[in-house]
Amino acid sequence: MRQSVSVLAAALLLSLLSGATACSRAPEGDALAPAAAPAVPVDDGAPGADEDPATGAGAAQGAVKDAHVGEPVQVDGKQVGKHLQAVLGAYVDPAVSVEANYAPPAGKRWVAASMSFVNVGGVSYGALGRMWAYDSAGQRHPVVPTGELTTGKPLVFDSLAVGERAEGWVVFEIPENARIVRLQYQDANTQPNSGGGFWAV
Repeated sequence: MRQSVSVLAAALLLSLLSGATACSRAPEGDALAPAAAPAVPVDDGAPGADEDPATGAGAAQGAVKDAHVGEPVQVDGKQVGKHLQAVLGAYVDPAVSVEANYAPPAGKRWVAASMSFVNVGGVSYGALGRMWAYDSAGQRHPVVPTGELTTGKPLVFDSLAVGERAEGWVVFEIPENARIVRLQYQDANTQPNSGGGFWAV
C-alpha cells in the first residue's frame, strides 16, 4: 500500500511539473517588435484573429466608443497593474517610404498611423500588442514593415518601464480601392474584445 501511494505521489508530482513547464514556455504574446527594430504587429494567433470582423471585434463598434485623432485611450492588460495610454497622433493616406524605390505592390497602397504608448500602470510592459485597420467592407488589415516614412520613423519598442513612452508610425497595406474607417489596438495579454482601443479615421 505504501508503495502504491509513493508511485501515485511521484506520478502527481511529475504531472504538476510538466504542467508548470508548459506554462512557463508559453509566450506572454507576440511583442510588437524586438529591441531596436521597427514595430510590426502581426495577425498570427492574435486574440480574436479568427473572428469574423462582422461578428467579432468589428461588431464591437456599437458597444465601444471610437476615439479620434489626439484622444487618449486607456488599455488595461490582464495582468494586475498593466495599463497603457494609447494615442493616435496622426493618420496619413497614402503613406510613402523615404526610399524612392520602395513601394507597395501593384493594386495596393499604404496607410499609416502615428501612435504613442505610455506605461501609466504599476509594472513594466515587456510586450505591446497588435494593431489592425478595418475597411468599410469589414476586412481587417494587419501592420506591415516598411521602414522610415516621409512623415517619420517607425515605432520601435523594446519594453516600457513605468512612465516611459514609445512612439512612431505603424503602416497597413490595403487594397488600392479600400477605404479605411477604423483602427484597433489590442493588448497582447487580453481576451478578445477586451483590453483594446478603437479610433475612427
